[in-house]
Amino acid sequence: MSLASDLFIPTLNQQGFAVPKLDPFSKRFTEPTSGTLLEIGAAFGFATLKALANGANVYANDLEPKHLKQLSDAADGKGYRGLKTIAARFPDELEFENETFEKILISRVLHFFTGEQIQRSLRKIYDWLSASGELIVVCDTIYFKHWEAVYPEYKKRKNTNKRFPGEFNEPLKHAEKWGQHLPEFYHFLDVESLSSFFKDAGFDIVEAGYINRKNQFPDELLYDGRESVGIVGRKPCK
Repeated sequence: MSLASDLFIPTLNQQGFAVPKLDPFSKRFTEPTSGTLLEIGAAFGFATLKALANGANVYANDLEPKHLKQLSDAADGKGYRGLKTIAARFPDELEFENETFEKILISRVLHFFTGEQIQRSLRKIYDWLSASGELIVVCDTIYFKHWEAVYPEYKKRKNTNKRFPGEFNEPLKHAEKWGQHLPEFYHFLDVESLSSFFKDAGFDIVEAGYINRKNQFPDELLYDGRESVGIVGRKPCK
């Protein structure tokens, strides 16, 4: 059975789903700017296309070249000329000069990273941002119907102050049909854990909160309005 819909589009490399309807945090990335932007894990590039429509120059990165080909074709079809695409694995294969970008978006990617990978990634991104530049991150949380069986263990880990309580190696057995589009490892994140990662990397936190995915994700997945978490960090001026 195909799970593709207007709300949820499976990626071509089993890295979850792309969401055409942008959440409030991702929309912040697309707001008009004279600076250069970077979207990491862009997939089909829905946020990138909106930023291009608003006049931005955007580097779009993704692991899957087929995603970037579709994005380039869509941008060309709309007459956008400010796009550069980079097929590379973040963070190890992606490099930029320091202070290159005004805004960077990583939407629904870091929940596939270990805690140590997240720490290393944020340190690299910090250097890539200009002073007062913003890093915008969106991740999925544990608050989905198909993760209910995992929640007691997650809560136990948090209560015992485990270093990375959201790291799970075998959650997919609980995901039923949705698991076929997900990798084996999942890192459940929340406002507290993401805020801690950002502070440790040196960012000032501008905004952090949960995202209600009603009318953005299929209804059968929704739990209690905390399905995703978003955060905006700003690089301080020296």
